Amino acid sequence: MLTERAELVVDCRSLLGEGVTWDATTQTLLWLDIDGKKLHRLAQNGNHAITDLENKTSVVVPSRDGGMVSVAGLRVGLLESSGRQISELAVLPEDGDGVANDGRCDPSGCLWVGTVDRSGKNRGGLFRVSHTGEITRMRSGMALSNGIDWSPDGSKCYHVDSLSRRIDVLSLRPDGTPERIDLFVSLELMPDGLSVDEDGGVWVALWDGGVVQRYTPDGRLDRIISVPGGWITNCAFGGAGLRTLYITTARVDLDAHAQRLNPHAGSLFALDVGVAGRGYTCFGDTPAM
Repeated sequence: MLTERAELVVDCRSLLGEGVTWDATTQTLLWLDIDGKKLHRLAQNGNHAITDLENKTSVVVPSRDGGMVSVAGLRVGLLESSGRQISELAVLPEDGDGVANDGRCDPSGCLWVGTVDRSGKNRGGLFRVSHTGEITRMRSGMALSNGIDWSPDGSKCYHVDSLSRRIDVLSLRPDGTPERIDLFVSLELMPDGLSVDEDGGVWVALWDGGVVQRYTPDGRLDRIISVPGGWITNCAFGGAGLRTLYITTARVDLDAHAQRLNPHAGSLFALDVGVAGRGYTCFGDTPAM
């Protein structure tokens, strides 16, 4: 199978680059350095801006009113332009490690975000937070809840548990809650963030694999993108026509040899993959009638 190669876009060298998403309203790419407590923004004209954050933040998504919603620790709230989280919307259950991880808004504009339990007791979960702050538990028994996205028609949700090295597919009821959960793919390496394209292909970042892999809707591996960025953390579609796959990476805990092999580890990479992403919903949006 031919392996394509992503190119360096922003040489930011984050400790833990994560949470990449596309803000269609402002035509801006957003991503985080979780350990560095920074929010990065890349405009279509190439302008790259960095905001220092008050707390370690694992998720930032644009909201319907033009602001941003963030997840810091277990707290979900509005994020000021200064980098301070305000107007707390919800606090997720304090199970496991007591921190949330990756998240994304579903087609109805609710934020789904998972929690972490590295103890081996699998007490983490996956939760849906509405625009009013109502919390609904969608899954239990998670070790390290991670990447999440939906099929183009919204009938399925793909969800990673990194420590279990699996991607599950959740078949959803009309109200968006899971009706059935099945294994989509099982992996030898550790899956991290993922994103779905308009054809239903699932692109997943492999933390310790140096690649992003695409799986067809029936679970068949059909494309591989090499990423010279150290640990490979997440991916999202953006840019003109949503045809560019942006990829975040990390350099935290890389040894000296790995850093020599990957001098731009922690930076942002991208590739025009020739297929568009399905797009991302703002927090608080409602589906078109």
